[in-house]
Amino acid sequence: MSVNPEIKQLQADYAARRIDRRQLFKGLAALGIGGMWLAAIEKGALAAPQSTTPGFQSGKQEADTLVIAVAENIDTWDPGFTVGSKSSQTTIQNTFDQLTQYTVVDASAPDGTAYKTVDTTKIIPMIASDVKTDGADMIFTLGNDVTYHNGDPVDNAAMKKGYDRIMESGAISSALLGMGGAITGADAFVANEDGTFTIKMSVPNTLIPQNNVMHNTAALDPKQIEEVATDADPWGLEYFKANLGVGNGPYALDSYKPDDSIVLVANDTYYGEAPFFKKVIMKIVSDGTQRVQLLKNGDVDTATKIPFSEYEGMASTEGIKTLSIPSNLTVMVEMNTTLAPFDQKEVRQAVAFATPYSDIIEQVYLGQAGESKSLIPSGMPTHDPSTNKYVYDLEKAKELLATAGYPDGDGLPDITLTVAADDQQKERIAIILQDSLKQMGMKVEIQKLAYAQFNELEQGSKLQIWTDEWLSWVNDPYYQMSWLALTGSPSNYPGFSNERVDEIINQYTLSDDAAGREAASKEAQAIIIEECPYVFVAQPNWIIYFGDDIDGYVYYNDELPRYGLMSRTSS
Repeated sequence: MSVNPEIKQLQADYAARRIDRRQLFKGLAALGIGGMWLAAIEKGALAAPQSTTPGFQSGKQEADTLVIAVAENIDTWDPGFTVGSKSSQTTIQNTFDQLTQYTVVDASAPDGTAYKTVDTTKIIPMIASDVKTDGADMIFTLGNDVTYHNGDPVDNAAMKKGYDRIMESGAISSALLGMGGAITGADAFVANEDGTFTIKMSVPNTLIPQNNVMHNTAALDPKQIEEVATDADPWGLEYFKANLGVGNGPYALDSYKPDDSIVLVANDTYYGEAPFFKKVIMKIVSDGTQRVQLLKNGDVDTATKIPFSEYEGMASTEGIKTLSIPSNLTVMVEMNTTLAPFDQKEVRQAVAFATPYSDIIEQVYLGQAGESKSLIPSGMPTHDPSTNKYVYDLEKAKELLATAGYPDGDGLPDITLTVAADDQQKERIAIILQDSLKQMGMKVEIQKLAYAQFNELEQGSKLQIWTDEWLSWVNDPYYQMSWLALTGSPSNYPGFSNERVDEIINQYTLSDDAAGREAASKEAQAIIIEECPYVFVAQPNWIIYFGDDIDGYVYYNDELPRYGLMSRTSS
């Protein structure tokens, strides 16, 4: 056995808790290696043996290698549990296919630039060779030539096991499939005798079929699930958090080294069209300025999370092409409604009146953003900003703070405004807001946390006030509200709870009453605006930069790139 498989086995045993840390160290020592590998495996991040690709750190490689500078490490490899890390989501999206996909269509940016996007109303087969509806049932015919990377079949039994795991493990994506009460348990998934796979919904609707077109519903290989399962962890949650499962998409994972790189290689057995790029190298570069410089120097083909402050300079840089298009992404200041002083509505409203919206749009986003006035963003059906009264008004903010019992800020507890350290825009927003809040009497300390720590505390609703953003991958108001305003939702981090809003969401999420849906959505928006768990700061454009020899990019509603569609033009 070669060294790499031995390391991989030790990694799998440690992740599944078959060996402890001491045994892991002894195993690595026996192979003549130690510190770096031990640290990587302990982080739960090393999902493959060390790369066999020599020297890729020096810059671009051959024409069939795509190099990207990305901002963050992997937080989880489990498709059902991805929430924040774009690196995790992008890797999973490119290594796993789903039953269905959206139709790619032509579009035009506001400046006239032609680009490709998807029509979310037109769902077509992906892994499935055919999909149809029968009442409230979705029926999928599976293609015989689709396999996992290891050769295991992607058949209806695999789909049944994969979807059972989503529901029975309590994966976050179970909320996607169960939205509005559409699916309540694993009995909704049926592997039929004729080889088809059925998803049974409570009522016919268009929302769940769209929710199903996401990497979060990727079905893991049932054989691998059984191999890594334990009595205490029958679905292998600990293992798949630390290890990428055997995929079925256009790419397979070659290596992952925390704080260094994620390397994908083309899947030679892929059932679809072979990707142009045989290798994709995602360099992990946490500093935004460094990502900019790598792209300007031609060391990478594209980069994520380019600071908006670089927009004008990047747009005028020779050899780089820019695409800027309106997005439903909403940047917000979020306040924990269960922690003082933000458990008082007047304090939350005071923050909303003390937010300098125009300054943020101009100074942080250089005008490449629109106003945000409601939880339902502009561009999403039923968007209604009519009841939003919050404009920059420090006197009104001071008045509300006094009403809450804190005149001129007297008596306020210590307040910490938290930002993720890898996001320059959010940090600049925090600095602008900190100065404004101080003027109304609220002194706050800014706390910068590494992304993983920020994510953990946010998901645990342990932050006090913080900056974040949300992008709904389905353009539907009840999808948006189900995630952000429904009591108990896993992403309702402010802990907002309103009986009437819950009633509206539960009644209309799957409803086909268009007029009723619209009226109820507007009512819910007005309540959320009044209660103010969120301050709606801006809707930034989606801006992406490429070397001018990169072609084939498609803008998806999840804003995750599909590397298999991209190519390099000849010079």
